[in-house]
Amino acid sequence: MKIRFSIFFLITAALAFASCDANQTNQNAEEKTSNNYTPTDSSGFDWSINPLTVNIIEEELISSMDAVELDTVKYHIYNYFYLQQTGDSTDYVKHFEYYPSLFDEDTMKNSFVNTTIKWWNMGYRNIFETVDINYASDWIVEEDQKVALIGFDLKFKTEFSEKYPSDPMRLIEALKRQMPKADIEFIDERPIRSIVVYDKKGLFVYTPLDKYEFTFLSEDQGRQNSMDTIMLRDTRLNLLRDKREALK
Repeated sequence: MKIRFSIFFLITAALAFASCDANQTNQNAEEKTSNNYTPTDSSGFDWSINPLTVNIIEEELISSMDAVELDTVKYHIYNYFYLQQTGDSTDYVKHFEYYPSLFDEDTMKNSFVNTTIKWWNMGYRNIFETVDINYASDWIVEEDQKVALIGFDLKFKTEFSEKYPSDPMRLIEALKRQMPKADIEFIDERPIRSIVVYDKKGLFVYTPLDKYEFTFLSEDQGRQNSMDTIMLRDTRLNLLRDKREALK
């Protein structure tokens, strides 16, 4: 099964390895996982708080994109991250609308949703907190679609409630291996403990020429040859090179 390696997946995968002892302890709980989950469920988190902000940092912005179009892209980037972290499985499913068609298989989606709910129930969640956009390329036209690359400074947290059955500190080294350039800190403010990550990230965005129907692909995933069916390799490499040069 092909899975899009988003920031979420990297953290969840690292957590799985760091918490393998907890998996056996919670086997019965996992078997009861369903894909119906609302913020009223007891996970130890306050789902009513929405910390996410997506900003265009005008004083730092390097952009070749029309300002109106960039503002539209910003709106959809907000939705993309927000829908992943409301604590409502219905919202979480909606965020797949921003995925490439390559990942439309229901098997993949159901697996991702069930895995996410499992971790919520075990007292673990990801929170995207700040997305500060500082780079936007111009569009590159490819036959019936256009492609751009958005760069941003990202702050996100992995949070652990008192229900979490293992030591969150064990995840830090795994995260450092996954994101060697990120700044990572641990905050203990019981009943919530957090690993806070500051990193520089990017999203490829593409849409049909005749309508705004945005799809996102992580910068890291865009480097892989398997994405050649989604957008041209030369397009991706050129956009990555231009971003790297602009943000030196």
